[in-house]
Amino acid sequence: MAAIFFRRLAMVLSLGALISLCGCLGRSQPTRFYLLQPIAGIPAEKTAAAKLQGMRIGVGPLTLPEYVDRPQIVTLVGPHELDLADFDQWSEPLRESVPRILGENLSALLSTQHIYLYPWIGSANIDYQIEVDITRFDADLGGNAMLAARWALTSGENKQVLSVKHSTITRPTGGAGYEDLVAAESGALEQLSREIAAAIKSIAQGR
Repeated sequence: MAAIFFRRLAMVLSLGALISLCGCLGRSQPTRFYLLQPIAGIPAEKTAAAKLQGMRIGVGPLTLPEYVDRPQIVTLVGPHELDLADFDQWSEPLRESVPRILGENLSALLSTQHIYLYPWIGSANIDYQIEVDITRFDADLGGNAMLAARWALTSGENKQVLSVKHSTITRPTGGAGYEDLVAAESGALEQLSREIAAAIKSIAQGR
C-alpha cells in the first residue's frame, strides 16, 4: 500500500510541475513602449530675439519611409536585413511623433510658440514652412542611429522656395538597449531641428 501511495504522490507532483512549466512557457513577455523626446533645457537666446519671437512656423508635410512607419522599433542586423522588435514598440506612430518633436524643437530654438503642424486649419498666416522628406530613420543596437532627410524651407505667404538641403546625421547610441537607441534617435531629430532653425534664422535676419 505504501508503495502505491508514493507512486501516486510522485505522479501528482510530476503533473503539477508539468502544469506549472506549461504556464511559464505560455506567459508572454511584457511589451515595452518608447517615446521620442524634444530638446530640453535650452537657455533663452538674447541675440535677434525680437525678430524671432512671434514668428509663425509651419511644420510639414513630413514623410517617412514605410519600413519604419510601424509600431515595432526597427533595427539593422545586416546590410540588407532588418529586425522588428516584437516587445519594444513606439508609444505613438512615428508619422505623428516625428513632426511633433520637430515642432517642439523649433519652438524652443526659435523662441516662438506659434508652431503649426500640417495640415493646419484655415489661414494661419505662416511666415515660414518646412517640408521634410525623411528617407532613413533607423539604428543598430549598440551602434548608431541614422537619419537622412531632404527638406525645403519656403515662405509662408507666396510659397517661394528659400532653401533646399539634404541632411545626413549619425548619432552613437552609447549603449546596447532600446532606450539608448531611442535617445540617440531623439538626438538625431535634435540635430536636424538645429540645422532647420539655423536656416530660418539666417533668412529672417537677412544674412
